[in-house]
Amino acid sequence: MNSTKEFLLDSFQQNPIGNTDHFTWFITDIGVVALFKEAENYEIYNLNVEKEANNIALDITKEEKEYIQINDKKLFLFYS
Repeated sequence: MNSTKEFLLDSFQQNPIGNTDHFTWFITDIGVVALFKEAENYEIYNLNVEKEANNIALDITKEEKEYIQINDKKLFLFYS
């Protein structure tokens, strides 16, 4: 496992900044992470992530988005 993935896994030990229907949200030194709550279809999560970010007052529209899977965890990483 590379150091970025290890760093992201470690960040999930911190308190989340919010919870929405499909995601638990974390702030890391790398960027904002939207951790999938269930192992659902990628397309469903991809369609909902920006709307749910707005629900907790996050504007991620100008950020780069990367889909990452680490073991059984799926997430979107948003960064500049």
